[in-house]
Parts: sequence; C-alpha cells; structure tokens
Amino acid sequence: MTDDPRERAEQRTLLMPRRDTGGALAAGQRLQEYVIERLLGVGGYSIVYLARDTRLDRRVALKEFLPATLALRAPDGQIVPRLPRFADAYDKGLQGFVNEARLLGQFDHPALLKVHRFWQERGTAYMAMPYYEGITLARWLGDLGTPPSERWLRQLADALMDALETMHAKRCWHRDVAPDNILMLYDRAEAGAYLEQPPRPVLLDFGAARRVIGDATQTLTAVLKSGYSPLEQYESEAPQRQGPWTDVYALSAVLYTAATGLVPAASVSRVVHDALVPARVAAQGRYGVALLDAIDAGMALRPADRPPSIEALRRRLDSRHAAAPRSAAEAAAAAAASPSPSPSSSPPPAATAAAAAAPSPTAAGLRHWWPVALGAALLLAAIVYRWLRA
Repeated sequence: MTDDPRERAEQRTLLMPRRDTGGALAAGQRLQEYVIERLLGVGGYSIVYLARDTRLDRRVALKEFLPATLALRAPDGQIVPRLPRFADAYDKGLQGFVNEARLLGQFDHPALLKVHRFWQERGTAYMAMPYYEGITLARWLGDLGTPPSERWLRQLADALMDALETMHAKRCWHRDVAPDNILMLYDRAEAGAYLEQPPRPVLLDFGAARRVIGDATQTLTAVLKSGYSPLEQYESEAPQRQGPWTDVYALSAVLYTAATGLVPAASVSRVVHDALVPARVAAQGRYGVALLDAIDAGMALRPADRPPSIEALRRRLDSRHAAAPRSAAEAAAAAAASPSPSPSSSPPPAATAAAAAAPSPTAAGLRHWWPVALGAALLLAAIVYRWLRA
C-alpha cells in the first residue's frame, strides 16, 4: 500500500465501476484501412466498434484491447497504464489478447469466431473480425420461453460439436462454453420469426482458450463459469487434468440448460451435495432417452465418467443405448485426468433459470460478500480435489 495520498485516491477511483464510453474512439477515426462507424460495446478488457474496411468495402467488428481498470487513452491517442505499477499486468494482458487473435486466425469454421487480421499500434492491439448480427443463446432461450424441439437442439449440438472438434484437433480447449458465450445468428430477410430459424451458433470469447504444444502447456488463469465449469477447472495447480472432456462438460451443461430451463449447480458444490436433477428426470417426456442420457454422461463430475472427447459424446447422442464403448486411448486419457470417486446424495429439485437470474431481496447486501464467497469456493475446491486424489 502506497503512502502517497494522491495515488491512494486514484486507486479508490479505479475500484469504482466504469461504464462510461469517454475513452472510445470517435466515428470517422481511421485505423489502418478501417474507418470507425460507431461503438458496438464496451467490456472489461476491450472496446468493440463497427468499422468499414475501405479496401474490401465491407463492414467489420473491430476489437481494441483497453482494460479500463489498468489503462486509459492519453491525449495523443496512445493507450498507457493508469499507474506505473500496472504496466506489467497490462503487458501480460496485451500479450494474451494477441495470442487470442493468433489462435482464432488458425481456425476456419462457421461456428468459430474468425479473425481477418490483427496488429499492434498506439500502445495496444486490434483485431478485425466479421460483423455478426445475432443475440446470445442465453437471450435466445429466454425469448423462446419454452424448451426447443429435439431436432433444433440436436442441430445446435452438432454445430457446436463440429466447432469444438476443429479446436481439439489442434489440441486447443475452449474452457468457457456457456450460453452467454454463444452467439446465435439469424437472417432478417428470412420469412418467419427469428426464433423459428435453424440454429447458427458462433462460439465467442476465446480469452480462456488453452493450447497444448507437445508436453508443454500454457500457464492458466482460473476461468470459472458457475454451472458450466467442470471440477478440474477449479484446480489451478493441475492444469494437465484439463482436456477435451473439460469442454464436453461445459457443452453438456449448455444442452442441459436448453433442454430443462435450469441452470446447473456449480460442479464444486455438487461434490459436497449433488443437487443436480438429471436431464433424464428434468426433461423426461420432451426428448429422447439417448439425448438426455448423453447430457447426463457429459456432466459427470469425474472426467473418467464422462465421454472423454467430442467424438465420444457424439456417439452417445447418436446411440439408442445408455452407454457407448470407449477406445482404449480415450479410457486411458480420461482415467489419467480423473480423481477418485466423489460422494453423492439424493438430488432435490434444482432452481429454475429465471429464479437464478432474478435478484433476491438481499442482493445488495450480498454483493459485497461475493469476493469472500468466491475465495471460499476456490479453497473448498482445492481441498476437495486433493482429498479425492488421495
């Protein structure tokens, strides 16, 4: 803690929520061959603009790295750290942004975010991507108001499985598959309501993606999405336990939410008391047994109990039997990543997605306690995980 009162005051200011757009580039400004048209959105780490590619005469989404709590735009247009002590964190974040752009540039799949090009200037980095028109899967399901048909849900699953298999072929795991990270495209010119159109998903937010090269792995930060992150993502000291089965869990949890209208319980809480209502119970009668059993298998707590790859999950979805055979390689990979069996208990009814999203009367008071709750959850996960491995 600094003794400089001015720096302490600035640090207190930095802790305040920042939702202003004063740091965004103005319409008409030019970056390389792109001309800014308008602001699309401001996130915690970046700003996204609608821009015109003057060379190819097309609209693009232009993403600028600008973490609001670490950096600001100086009068000369350069992006600089807010304080000297933030320089190292900013540089690491910038490198992560560039790595994400390089990663996305390797893929060419309709359900994966595409990067036309990226570059660094003005002390930051930019990536130009196609301009997609759509809404998140979370919003789509909310607008639909009822579980989708099995045909629609299987089409969604097929598109996402194809995308993840493309990533996994390069030994890259997404690690953040969730309804709010899936963009649903739609065609305004097509007759009928957009909710009736076949699913055209695009996986977003590759900032959490992890790539394995040979026996070396990237250093991972804890990226957790309650309800969609499997147990192994809570164990930061054993990143080698993450793999294709990690995305299998998250994708299965997404399908569970779509099929049941329920947000799954967090995997770390399920270890202590498994309150998850199985899909074959929560969605019984609306979908086929093979689909529901595949979802339940994909959400198994132990990696060894899940389909260990997207291909294996696909076999479960296409099978009319409760289980599909594994290859010896798949079984060995999952067993190596899995701890000992975890305790379980009888599942009581789970809360609905609407109830989970609605603010409680005490939400304002509890908001101040979320850092403590998150820290306790991580500590509990580490203790349980080590106990399971003992």
